[in-house]
Amino acid sequence: MLSVAFIFFACSDSEGPTVPGNGGNTLTGAYILYYTPSSSTDYAFYDAAKDSVTDFLITSNSPGVKLNVNPGEMKLNSDRMLYLTALGIPGHNGTIYKVDPSNNIIQDSLQFGSAPDGFAINNNRIVVGNSGSTNVTVLDLDFNIVKDTVEVGSNPANVLYAFNKYVVTRNAMNNEPSAAFVDEINYAVTKQFFPAVPVSAIYNVNGILISTNNNKNIYRVDQESFTTTDSFSVPTVYSSLTRLVFKTQNSFYVVAGGKEVWLATVNSGTFSFTNIFQAVSDINIMAIAYESSANEVYFTSESNPPGAILFVIDGNSGTIKRFKSLKGNNTQSIVFRYF
Repeated sequence: MLSVAFIFFACSDSEGPTVPGNGGNTLTGAYILYYTPSSSTDYAFYDAAKDSVTDFLITSNSPGVKLNVNPGEMKLNSDRMLYLTALGIPGHNGTIYKVDPSNNIIQDSLQFGSAPDGFAINNNRIVVGNSGSTNVTVLDLDFNIVKDTVEVGSNPANVLYAFNKYVVTRNAMNNEPSAAFVDEINYAVTKQFFPAVPVSAIYNVNGILISTNNNKNIYRVDQESFTTTDSFSVPTVYSSLTRLVFKTQNSFYVVAGGKEVWLATVNSGTFSFTNIFQAVSDINIMAIAYESSANEVYFTSESNPPGAILFVIDGNSGTIKRFKSLKGNNTQSIVFRYF
């Protein structure tokens, strides 16, 4: 394994995200949002106790019901409801859904926006990036529109809530190399520009960390001024970093080129990057998430559609512990359940 270190000074702010709370409960499994062969959004459930997969939970439990096309993102909120987006057909509205995971029945839905994709939920607000436009939409949990459009720049595809702001990063296939920071109260927008397009963001006690397309650097953004303070180069052979995944307040994962997983750790002001999962020719990393209770990383690969494969690897060594076949493809989100 290759390891390299960088020196920097951490922020003193103690705020930071936690991996979605398990409330002390045992992991029951994971939902995987994907696309079905019948051209609709749906999801599977991986049962952690049985080590088995149940596919197409929406269509199986609601015969004749099909969600909109092109899956976006899924989250399991503190109200124990699944929220998920479907981008829809280009030129038409997409859809957001609220689903009861106890029976996988749709509770509510709303058609809106242009390709609504990634979103953040905070304080009974949902901020959704309309990736086919230049704006985000603000909803409440009942899908009433609080703010129809907040202009943030082209192709806003991912939204993170951090330090009283919504951090908006973009679809890699656009020409605006900026992240937008949206105030949670008045929705005022501040932009910070980078050498390449920001595509993913996380935060911890060290600030906001942003990765970019066509660039090997991770940029640290100060949570007060929302300006870049420094950057760190991941020693990968690939030209872009596709995803950042929170692990702990002083560690996170970096997906490079959709092929490698790097573990970044901070010790005594030193950033270290270790390649824990090296590239394999027929593995292409799509959705990815970290499960803290077992210290495992779940990710999906789609080297040979129509079916994807769910891999579970050790969170430190990257050793493959198990894998399961999925019947859907275009996997977009992995969400853990603890009840």
